[in-house]
Amino acid sequence: MDEHMVLKSGRAVVIDGGFADCNLNDLTFFTTKHNRYATREAMDVLIEKYGLRVGDVRMTTKSVSAQAAIKRWTKEKIYNRCPFWLSVTGYFLYRYVIRLGFLDGREGLVYHLLQGFWYRFLVGAKVMEYEKLLSSATNREEAVRELAGLTGYDVSDLK
Repeated sequence: MDEHMVLKSGRAVVIDGGFADCNLNDLTFFTTKHNRYATREAMDVLIEKYGLRVGDVRMTTKSVSAQAAIKRWTKEKIYNRCPFWLSVTGYFLYRYVIRLGFLDGREGLVYHLLQGFWYRFLVGAKVMEYEKLLSSATNREEAVRELAGLTGYDVSDLK
């Protein structure tokens, strides 16, 4: 998921250096995890698109880093408004060609196809599926209830 944490209290600490996630799980673990993430992200897209969240929880440069705020703005104002087949193709090409993902070899191709194309495509397909099923909702409460039923996730924080 495209998660950015917002601190409500305390302070953040910036650590110099890189970060490596050396995940040794297999492809079944990866696809199962990303299928769950895709459901949550599709929900987030629809919650934002239809204003289903109560209150304003937008990220600003005052609440998160400038990088996180810019990424979120780009995602919501550009990426999510493009036809999903176009945005996922562009994102994959950006990662694999422009960001030189092809230099990662065969394993890099598998990773970039699965994470940069398949996952993003799955999110878009789920948004399309859920949106079609939500189209019969006549009000916000009904849409929230329907979204919970479609995804199996607790969305009581939207009420």
